[in-house]
Amino acid sequence: MALNFRIYETKHDADLFLADQLRKQISLNPDSTLVLDLNDTLDNAYDYLIGEVNNHPVNLANVKLLLANGDGGAKFNALDIPEQQIRNVKSDDDLNRYLDKKEKVNVAVLNLDHEFKGFKSGSSDDLFKAKELFIYASGSGASETVRKLYDADMSKDSPLSKVKNHRMVTVILDAEAASKLDRDIREFYTYKFA
Repeated sequence: MALNFRIYETKHDADLFLADQLRKQISLNPDSTLVLDLNDTLDNAYDYLIGEVNNHPVNLANVKLLLANGDGGAKFNALDIPEQQIRNVKSDDDLNRYLDKKEKVNVAVLNLDHEFKGFKSGSSDDLFKAKELFIYASGSGASETVRKLYDADMSKDSPLSKVKNHRMVTVILDAEAASKLDRDIREFYTYKFA
């Protein structure tokens, strides 16, 4: 199991941490391909990311943003990414259509909720093969699914098992989302500042 939990007292701190990780990825690898789950829960983190990139410019000419599970994403036009490199994707088929043959997704950011399966419609197998996964959960409504992820049977073929089997996963939580994890786990993985 390669789950790396990052638990923060507040959603604000969790949002800042996620935004900082995405900015670092783009800064260190200007050819990054990112899949970002379009979800209201993640909106603030994406706003912080856009603000950070605009305040501390990085080369975005070769960055690809693939926006999952929604038709929105106009806010990402505020970044200096060529329009043809920002696409909405809803399945592995869409994902593969926008990737070059040897290209892989560097980072996938997915919201963990009670309906979690990666892409909301269609297959997610290729999505779960991203080099790095950031799984994000906020609020008490996500706490049961966070616990299910922690307890997931790694020999199964469920989306939670695929996440748990992934070699590089960071699970970013606020205190409410982590509330059903054992106390010693919460204490060990809780960070005071983003």
